Amino acid sequence: MTTRRQFIHTSLALAALPSAAFGATSAATKSRALPLERFVFDRRFAAAAEVARHVAARGVPLSAIAGDLTDLWYHELDLRWKRAPEPLAGITTRQGLFVLETLAADQRMRVVYRGEHRTAVDGRVSHALAGPDELVARIGEAPRGRVWATLGVALVECPAAARLAAARELTNAATAAPLGEPLCSWIIAPRVATATI
Repeated sequence: MTTRRQFIHTSLALAALPSAAFGATSAATKSRALPLERFVFDRRFAAAAEVARHVAARGVPLSAIAGDLTDLWYHELDLRWKRAPEPLAGITTRQGLFVLETLAADQRMRVVYRGEHRTAVDGRVSHALAGPDELVARIGEAPRGRVWATLGVALVECPAAARLAAARELTNAATAAPLGEPLCSWIIAPRVATATI
């Protein structure tokens, strides 16, 4: 469970890193999107399904789960990652991300973007984002009531290489349906693909 204090510490650590730590980017590389092999979403949550709908509209295959990642891991991801690890993104519970992050580490992959989405005290949804600066900025500038749609598009169009990493916290301006439990949006990629958080 990520606390506000951990989020702030991560943000400060990211700000202290030199831009060279995230690799040089040419104009061609900067405009190229990280090629996502699939998008994993927890179908128990309407917000996750909405994000997945926008991802699917851009041609990324979907893998729906209902909390349990066992089938996805044993029948698809483990086999693929042993051959050639490929970037994937998703929106799951914290536990789902933890499991995938742990399994990905064994395949020399890591989380390069992480967003935590939770219902605030006033009923609105707050978003704590950390990852490539262009991705975080794009999600952070989502129009009123369009955060989930913007998130889906931004994840698919995440730059393959990032010069800087950023962190940001925002709250939906429009009242949203309560999530029930916090969700995490994420991108997991091979260590050479892009910056880490």
